Amino acid sequence: MPTYSDDGKLSTRLTRDDTEAFDILYHKYHNAVFANIFKLVRQQEAAEDILQDVFAALWENRKNIDREKSVGGWLFVVSYNKAIKFLNRAVREKILACEEMPLELAEDPESGRDQLEYQCSLINEAIESLSPQKKLVFTLCKLEGKTYEEAARLAGISPHTVKEYVGAALKFIKAYSIRRYSLNAPLSLSFLIVFINHL
Repeated sequence: MPTYSDDGKLSTRLTRDDTEAFDILYHKYHNAVFANIFKLVRQQEAAEDILQDVFAALWENRKNIDREKSVGGWLFVVSYNKAIKFLNRAVREKILACEEMPLELAEDPESGRDQLEYQCSLINEAIESLSPQKKLVFTLCKLEGKTYEEAARLAGISPHTVKEYVGAALKFIKAYSIRRYSLNAPLSLSFLIVFINHL
């Protein structure tokens, strides 16, 4: 099975329309991506639909993936954004059902792409800012879908320490991304509601 370091080779193959490389990436990451989606949306069917959308997006954007970075990181960010978009719609529907003023959400596709790229860059910055050990266990557990026990064996630390490192890494990434994002672009009310509810 390919490892984290093989993502660059697989990305290169993807740019050549290599469906086998796509299948390898799907089998490598789909469990971890699904788990991250489900943690947010808490709905099996919706999570499965979003998972398919994420990998469809991977194929559609195969020629633009940065080969210097982990495909898992890209999938993590795209799945997060798609899950948040799903939850934003749910929030908006609830507000409309209560006859409150509807939230103004950006509909411009170009703006959405720019925002996604910016958020991707922030999360990548945050991951790169982690200590080497925290970055390793975060990558193993959250991007490659390994269990705490598997990550502990690979990192040479205890499963309890892995759990602590993953929790600390997630808190840091969330805080870093939100802080940096809010300095440059105001967060919509719906995003804040959804984010706070799922911390």
